[in-house]
Amino acid sequence: MKHFMAYYRFQKLPEDIKKNYKISSPFRYDCTHFNVAVISSYDGLNPFVNHKGQLFFYLTPARQFVTTQSKRIAEWSLTQSSLNLTSLYIEDLSNPQYAYGYPNASQRLSNGTENPLYDFRSDGYLFILSDDIEQIEMLVLPDQRNLISLWYQLMIDGELDEDISKLRQDAKSFYEYGYSNL
Repeated sequence: MKHFMAYYRFQKLPEDIKKNYKISSPFRYDCTHFNVAVISSYDGLNPFVNHKGQLFFYLTPARQFVTTQSKRIAEWSLTQSSLNLTSLYIEDLSNPQYAYGYPNASQRLSNGTENPLYDFRSDGYLFILSDDIEQIEMLVLPDQRNLISLWYQLMIDGELDEDISKLRQDAKSFYEYGYSNL
């Protein structure tokens, strides 16, 4: 577990909670649980936390704005407003529940503004998607961007199962939506 900096669980919220919080998008995934495993905080997702303290993304088809090598398949991206956290790359099509990604490494975004993820450009992300894609788990590996494909293969081979299980078990609520089953 020493390799992971953070764990986040994003879920589609139940309809009654969405109604209470005036959430209408069917593509929104809210962070319900997290676990910061190595240090007391991870700031890499702070640009995505709203004024209420909620952290969420929209699952967006990547082909709308992502250009990549043909050997990598990025069907989805995690976005919020005009900011893209990452594309979800799936190299092993026999394991579509596993993906990897990383933040944009450019100092400036395509619109000329400062990239709020620039300080985290060396981080890598691993993702576990539920079969129905109602839940997305994200693992943050600091300074592992260049090795993220290796970590992805280790995850597929089950080498990270014990660490992931421990992160899940020790995860705490990120935002209190008032629903105990999240």
